[in-house]
Amino acid sequence: MVSPEQGRSSSSPNVRVSELKREGTDGSVLRVQLDDGSLFLLDASHPAALRLSAGLLLDAVLLEELESASEYFNCKRKALSLLARAEQCRWGLTAKLSKKGYSRDAVSASLDELASAGLLDDRRFAESWVRSRLRSRPEGPSRLRGGLMARGVDSSTARDAVKAVFEELGDEDAEDTLHRAFEKLSRRQGITEEKLIMALVRRGFRIGDIRNLIRDKSVESDSGSDD
Repeated sequence: MVSPEQGRSSSSPNVRVSELKREGTDGSVLRVQLDDGSLFLLDASHPAALRLSAGLLLDAVLLEELESASEYFNCKRKALSLLARAEQCRWGLTAKLSKKGYSRDAVSASLDELASAGLLDDRRFAESWVRSRLRSRPEGPSRLRGGLMARGVDSSTARDAVKAVFEELGDEDAEDTLHRAFEKLSRRQGITEEKLIMALVRRGFRIGDIRNLIRDKSVESDSGSDD
């Protein structure tokens, strides 16, 4: 037997519906028990659900529709569970659902519905990821864009999301991101100015901004020594 969460398949080509039961606070979930012990959960409004009745003998075609509808229901429910924990991007959610064994068609249809309902949004995921990343690890725009693209976000969405978050932060906070990265990296033992610049470039900061910061730090240092 396969668990209801994964969508249970019947081993017989012709079986009868032994029990139908509405579940959920609004009765929107239909629980279908077959006489061979197979169990399915699906949307009560699904076309396949509307054709079912207790005692109905299922032919191979209707049984296949029932299995497909149940897989779609369970796939969507799993996707909603993952979205409830954290923002997801479509590519990442597709990989997670596929790893759970859901078919390509079930995953695609489920995510299409969630995207249409505004529950799945790559741009929203991208902005959330950038904010979280900046809190834990100061990085520049190009490194952040690369991080998003490595997670399946397309280049245009990644660029717009990074730009939006930096505009949201404002110039002062954006400069602070570079300052925090500079202070952290400059504490490394034996690091030279050249190595520091390259490390910051790898973090995604623009070399012009890096050199301006180094120049300002040098001026501060010189002013301090004069005192």
